Amino acid sequence: MGISCVYLFINHTSSPSISELTQTIQQKESSLFNQLIPDTDLPPEGTRSLFDHLMTQNEGIPFPFSEFATLLTNVSHDNLPPLSLLIPNGRSLLKGQADNTLPRILLAPDFQAPNTPTGLGLSTQGQLFIGYVEAANEIEVISYNEAAGRFEFQLVQNYCEGCVPRVVYARRAICLTCHQGGTPIFSERPWDETNGQLTVSATLRKVRGDNKNYHGASLVQPLATPERFDELTDIGNFFVVSQRVWLDACGEKGNECRRKLLSLALRYADQPGLFDSESKETQALRQLWANSFPIEGIDVPESDLKNRDPSGEHNNFTDWLYTIFTPDIHFGDGAKDNEDLNAFEKLPPLPPTQDPLTHRAPKKTLYKSDIDGIYGLARFFTDDDIVSLNKHYAYKLPALLKRVEDLPRQAFDPKPFSRVKMMTLLLEKNQQYCCLNTNDMSPPRASGIPELAISKHPELHLFEQYCFTCHRGNPAKRLDFMSGDNEQQVLEKIQAKSEIREALDWERYQETDQAAKLMPPKDSVQFEKLSQANEQDRTKMRETVPSLFSF
Repeated sequence: MGISCVYLFINHTSSPSISELTQTIQQKESSLFNQLIPDTDLPPEGTRSLFDHLMTQNEGIPFPFSEFATLLTNVSHDNLPPLSLLIPNGRSLLKGQADNTLPRILLAPDFQAPNTPTGLGLSTQGQLFIGYVEAANEIEVISYNEAAGRFEFQLVQNYCEGCVPRVVYARRAICLTCHQGGTPIFSERPWDETNGQLTVSATLRKVRGDNKNYHGASLVQPLATPERFDELTDIGNFFVVSQRVWLDACGEKGNECRRKLLSLALRYADQPGLFDSESKETQALRQLWANSFPIEGIDVPESDLKNRDPSGEHNNFTDWLYTIFTPDIHFGDGAKDNEDLNAFEKLPPLPPTQDPLTHRAPKKTLYKSDIDGIYGLARFFTDDDIVSLNKHYAYKLPALLKRVEDLPRQAFDPKPFSRVKMMTLLLEKNQQYCCLNTNDMSPPRASGIPELAISKHPELHLFEQYCFTCHRGNPAKRLDFMSGDNEQQVLEKIQAKSEIREALDWERYQETDQAAKLMPPKDSVQFEKLSQANEQDRTKMRETVPSLFSF
C-alpha cells in the first residue's frame, strides 16, 4: 500500500469533526425523559451541579489546583483524599496542551458520608469528576445535578495565578460528541494512557526530573486507581439510565409503576442476596411495563472507550498505520480551551476505534423483560440510607414497604428521581442536605460570553486586578457583588457596597481586632500584589465608593 493510499485510508476511516457532529446531532425523540431532563447548556431553573454547591460552600474556586484535593478531602467524613490520575497523552479536547511535563490531572472523590439524625450524608461516588490541564489554564468538570437528574458539564476558565477564573457551563452539544450518553466516560483495562501503568509513571518521573507530586497528584499509581475510576464512571453512567427507566419505562401516567419500582429497589438494597428476580412483585412490575416500556427499548450508553497505548507497542495494524503516517502531537499544539475547536481539529486523527468522537453502539438495550432498572434505582441510595431506613422502621422491611404503599400518588408524579426527596418522604421528616438549595448561589453562566471590556470607567481596572478573582463570577451570591453585563452595572454595584472602603483601609485596621475583615485576604496573590503596589491604588479604589461604613 503506497503512502497516498494510506492517507486515503486514514481520511476515509477517521471520525467526523466535532464541528460537524455538533451541527448534525439530530433532535432527540420526544420522550418523557427528554422533556423533563433536557440537554440545555444551563441547568434547569432552581437546580445546580454538585460542583457548584461545593464551590459555593467553599466561597470560591480553590487555587492552586492542589487545593482542590484538600477541599475534597475535607468534605469527606473521614478525610479520604480523592482518587487522582495523570494522563500525559490522552484523548480530551485539551490533549494538545498536555504532555509528560505537564500531564492532565484527573480527580474523583470516592466516598459516602454517613447520615445524621437530621440530615443525609453527601455521596460523591460516580457523581464528580475533575480534569485539569495546566498549560490550558482550564479545568473541566462533570458533576451530577441531584434535582435535575442529569450530569452537568462545566469549565473553570482562566485558571492561573493572578487571573480571574470563570466558572461556566460548557456548550453541551460539544461535550456530547464524546460523552454520548450525557455521562462520564473512561477507557477500558489496562488503561495504558494513565500513570497506573509503570511505563507512563516512569516516563513522568524521568521527564519531570523528580519523584514529587504534581499539584498534589502522585506520579505513581497502582493499577487499582484507574480501575476504580472506570467503576465510578460506570456507576455515573447508570444513574442516567435509571432516570430513563423511572420516567420512560413507566410513562407519564405511570405513578403506580414508579411506586412498584421503588418498592422493589428497596427490597433489593436491603437484602440483595435474597432478591428474587422472578417473584410475584417483579412480575407485577413487568406487567405494569407491558404497555408503557418503549418498544425500541432503553439504551445503556457505552461509557467505556477502547484502551489506547500511546507508545504504540500493542497497537494492531490499523492503529500502527495511524501512528506511522500521522504527524506527532507537539506540546503547545491543539485547542487552547474547550471553545477552540478549529485548533483541536488540526491535530492528527486517532484510529476510529479509539476516537471518542466515533459513534459507539449501546453497551446493551433494556426491554420490558429486563429489571436492571431496579438495581440502578437501588444504587441511588447509600449504604447509610438503608441503615437509616432500617432503624426508622425497626428493621422490619414490611413496615418500610407499607410506607411506600401509603405515600401519596403525587410522590410518584413524572419528574426526575431524587434520592434526597425520596428519603425525606420515607423517613417522614425533613432531611437537611448539603447540595440541593440554590438560594445562596449566583446565577449560572454559559460559556462563550465575552469578558468585561473596560473603557469608559478606567477606575475598574484596579478592581479587576485585585478583586474580580473572588467577587466577579463567584458561585456564592453574597460574594458575587462585582458581576454585571457592562461597566456601568459593575461600577454601580461597587459603589453600592460601602463596606469596600473599610475593607481597604489597611492603615486604620491593621494590627487591630478588625484586621481579619481587610481585603484582599492575606493568603491571596492579590494581597501580595496590592502590598507591593503604590498606596495610591488603595486610595483610588476607596474613593470609588462614595459612602463610609463602620465595622
